[in-house]
Amino acid sequence: MSIWRASCNDWRLPFRAGRNVLIAAWETLRSSSDNSPLLRSTVNYVSTRTGPRSVRCRGFSLRRARLTIETVTTGTEYVRTELSAEAKQTFQVVALVATIFVVAIHYQSAAPKSAAIEHATANQLAQEFLVGGVARFAVPMFAFAAGFFYFFSDDGSLRTYLRKLRQRLRSVLTPYLIIGLGATLCWMAIRYVEDKPYEMTSLQIAGTWLLRPPAEQLWFLRDLMVLVVAAPLICRIVRLPNAIGLMLVGAVWLSHYQPFPIVGGWYLLHTETLFFFCLGCAAKSRLDWLERLGRVSMVTTIGFVLVWFDLIAARILLRPDFDCWYVTDYSVESLLIHKASIVAGCLSMWMVCWKLRSPFLCRLSGAAFFVYLVHEFPLRAAVVRIAGPVMDKGAWFWGMFPIVTCGCFAAAMCLNRYAPAVIAWLTGGRTPDAAAKIGSLEAQARFTKPRPRSSTPTPHPGQSSQ
Repeated sequence: MSIWRASCNDWRLPFRAGRNVLIAAWETLRSSSDNSPLLRSTVNYVSTRTGPRSVRCRGFSLRRARLTIETVTTGTEYVRTELSAEAKQTFQVVALVATIFVVAIHYQSAAPKSAAIEHATANQLAQEFLVGGVARFAVPMFAFAAGFFYFFSDDGSLRTYLRKLRQRLRSVLTPYLIIGLGATLCWMAIRYVEDKPYEMTSLQIAGTWLLRPPAEQLWFLRDLMVLVVAAPLICRIVRLPNAIGLMLVGAVWLSHYQPFPIVGGWYLLHTETLFFFCLGCAAKSRLDWLERLGRVSMVTTIGFVLVWFDLIAARILLRPDFDCWYVTDYSVESLLIHKASIVAGCLSMWMVCWKLRSPFLCRLSGAAFFVYLVHEFPLRAAVVRIAGPVMDKGAWFWGMFPIVTCGCFAAAMCLNRYAPAVIAWLTGGRTPDAAAKIGSLEAQARFTKPRPRSSTPTPHPGQSSQ
């Protein structure tokens, strides 16, 4: 397979072609610039032992060049290899919204206890709709974004793999160890204050810290490190012909089968994070799909949201006490509807967040990872002990969730202003200032209409003086 690359890999046009087609495309590229000397001086013809493999061009008039290539390579299509500013900002807003719903999941205070919906209260059903339904798009979108951005700049070489592994050690493993150590020490201190001794050796305490710290949200970071280590294998699975590997992983996720062993109380790798990480890998070569999905009309967006909500409501009517987190409190029908609602939720939130993009939300998204790290234990234990005596347990969610969310975001913004080094160290460089720089990127330039091709013949690359 030969590959066209133009303008610093802005666009990549793959096609199967022999020597003659490649030479014709090269001549078309040259002639499309009206024999501009500057463009000719920046066109390089690359040869290998097997003959011509690719043509790279740098310089102006590249928009006309890209469009002219399409007339030569009939039957091919463009594959976008640069992420637009709008898509980057949408990823930021999705991370922000998903983090808020993760906080909601961990502060749920009431849920239906029976399979009969008649036995559930309005408070239980409302929390189940928000937490057990709407919020379940969050982790899949986190995994999708992680896979997308990992493979987006991956060239498959060992050097790149080691570089990315070092980056994730700082941005994923370091926050995991810091928050895990703090949560473990707080758990030990609480046990000591409450006079509840724990019979654990130093090795067991270290195992708790490294494998399953008391902060429940850290399971995803541990999954993410496993995925990064196994990234080369995952890439091979996704690239299997006819999407066989991707469909196989999707079938495992759809059936909710967990093939990986439990290590320290958590699965070594959850199939949900694996499947959506694989989807992110596959999506790197289909950036145009993300663009089209974001640019749909408001009517289409509302329609997707309504379908999403209908699926959640149907699952609640069928099985109000649905639970698949390390248990099997579900039926086959309710499980399939739940999985369908997750897919619909991911699509709907991408459409919604595309339309919610703003500099303020992009900047605020820089505090999302800090909120994700600190919102659970020991903060949740402290909030429950303070608000528990003065609030009804079933209504904790409606008071604690917004207070904790706003308080964590406020703390992140204060740290970003007065102690930026601290929040950067704690979050692996994810700060509001860094997010604001990404959110303020200008949109990429669009194509212009190409001029007619010049009739002046262009010499064969081998005959050119260049």
